[in-house]
Amino acid sequence: MESFNTPADALIIGGGPAGLKAAWDLGRGHHRTILFSACSAPADKSDEQLNKSPRPSSNFLLEGPFENPSFFDLAREEIQQQASHVCIERRRIIRVQRLADGIFQAEDPDGNSWRGRLLILAHGAAEVFPDIEGYDNCWRQQRIHTTPPTQQPPGHVSPRSVAVLAVGELAELTMALRTIWRIRQYNSQVHVYTNGDHELAQALQTRKPPDTEIEGENILRLEPDVSTSLGVVIHLLDGTAITEAFLYHCPTPQLCGPFARQLDLELAESGAIHISARAPYMTSMDGVYAAGDCISLDRRTLFKALSMGEGVAASVAARLEQEQWQDLQSKID
Repeated sequence: MESFNTPADALIIGGGPAGLKAAWDLGRGHHRTILFSACSAPADKSDEQLNKSPRPSSNFLLEGPFENPSFFDLAREEIQQQASHVCIERRRIIRVQRLADGIFQAEDPDGNSWRGRLLILAHGAAEVFPDIEGYDNCWRQQRIHTTPPTQQPPGHVSPRSVAVLAVGELAELTMALRTIWRIRQYNSQVHVYTNGDHELAQALQTRKPPDTEIEGENILRLEPDVSTSLGVVIHLLDGTAITEAFLYHCPTPQLCGPFARQLDLELAESGAIHISARAPYMTSMDGVYAAGDCISLDRRTLFKALSMGEGVAASVAARLEQEQWQDLQSKID
């Protein structure tokens, strides 16, 4: 067990795009920063329920999780080479608190602790999969899409229908209908699966666009269609097996880590950390800032996370510099 008593200017929890960008900018501004780059899982989910094996990704603009190890490795390497005021700790933080003197403290599972004047939460979100056998395997093989496949231009006609899995957030009627119309832009046939939600299936039947079929039967399992690179075979509880060109679904994003609860931060309706209007990227607790997926669970892109990382760094740097020069001025006076 070790305690690092000299407070850093800022502690950053989360080594994704937002955390890395914030660390880079703060370090280049000569602010002593500690970046904790190991992620945390949602506090109320077991490992089996999470996307433990993220699929490879090279998309910078599309929505969804960005998991590209080479990108993160390169960013960490550049920070270590060119931002000497940043210390990168490959540690998983399990607890954060505000001490009586106003300093923030972060602790790892081994009892080591670090202190900082300000705290930035950039610990992201995780995809929580529906409880359907084979979903995780199809996800890893990129057969489940959060955006229409780029190989198919609008108006493309496939000999097979495209499946929409209307569960989780897509089980809400308005969201389901918007999704169906969106997918119809890319395919002339859409097959919607409600996985046993017969009330939703009935509501969709009366509102569905042309060439759309609604299936209310429970899904037994999903399997890759080995004859194609995108196809999915959907096995229903009644024994029916249907092969689809690809499957569209957005896993439910959930805030990672217990930190919002530990600090009693205000949350938005979506479950993301709420940002107050007092200062850019500041949470409901003074001195605690947040950026990246943890404040924006929907519409997540790499560029958006990088932009938020830059924004939170500017906000934190402005506060640190203001406090530093105010202290100096008071001593002169």
